[in-house]
Amino acid sequence: MEYEDFLGILMPYKKLTEDFRELYSMGFDFLEGKFKLEENTSKMLDAVLNSHFNEEGVNWIHWFIYENEWGEKDWSKLPVYDPETGKLIDADPMKAYGAKDKDGNPICYSFESTWECVKKHLKKEDAENL
Repeated sequence: MEYEDFLGILMPYKKLTEDFRELYSMGFDFLEGKFKLEENTSKMLDAVLNSHFNEEGVNWIHWFIYENEWGEKDWSKLPVYDPETGKLIDADPMKAYGAKDKDGNPICYSFESTWECVKKHLKKEDAENL
């Protein structure tokens, strides 16, 4: 798998979720309504991701999509507490950001950075094609 293939999986899913959100605002419920299209679409994405990535890679992709809102989440709005003292730290987005590497640098903040993070979690056949 190459980066373009990775985008080919994620971009249509992103568009579908945006369309579902817009349709929901018009009164169509594809999550809890009669037609569970959102749930089935999510299952399809998971099937594709699981066929190419190990569990850790899939978890990072899920984190990017759902927790980091496709890299658009404003982490500076979240309170950050010092783990030792429990006191509030200033709202510096770099301190608040939800995922960092061992050196404290943010990861999975964009499609490109998520690809850099997860390509090492490709299953063997896909990794050999890089």
